[in-house]
Amino acid sequence: MRRFSIVVPLLVVVLIGLVAVGRGSLSTLAQEGTPGADAFEVPEGVTFTPLGFGTAQELPTAPADFFLLRFALDPGAGFPIEADDPSVGFVYVESGTITFRIEAPIQVVRAATIAAFATPGPDERAVPAPEQIAAGTEFTLAAGDSAVVPGNTAGEVRNDGSAPAVALVTLVGPPEDGEAGTPMAGTPAP
Repeated sequence: MRRFSIVVPLLVVVLIGLVAVGRGSLSTLAQEGTPGADAFEVPEGVTFTPLGFGTAQELPTAPADFFLLRFALDPGAGFPIEADDPSVGFVYVESGTITFRIEAPIQVVRAATIAAFATPGPDERAVPAPEQIAAGTEFTLAAGDSAVVPGNTAGEVRNDGSAPAVALVTLVGPPEDGEAGTPMAGTPAP
């Protein structure tokens, strides 16, 4: 249960980093967004919508537990982020505005950056750069914004607004019990 008391604050920030790790740098993303001769064709009836991305400087070693959470903060609600959880968190704000103070430098990707990236054929110069936030600096994430929170990092999350705020958070970290994990059925043991 310790993890879930720590997980919720980290989840908001972790979601962004995970997407970035799988996709590459912002300039690479902008280049990938430009249709080319080998562009991926999306089947009819299928839509892919980028929500957020970010870069995690470090991920836990394998095996890793993944958590996907949606959490809501009522106006005036908040919680501390404890520094004793190694999980990396990616946070994407669905609605409202959430205030953060993270004791590590992080990168925030604003909704405008995602919108520019999602526009067909974006020019690299037209995609706004992610915002660099210094350690210990208070900042807000509004609907469509995302960020990555590194593991073992303290901080605070709160809703200073007058409306509820909702965020999706993905946490990636070592298994809580410290075990090497259990292989899935059909997976050969090491």
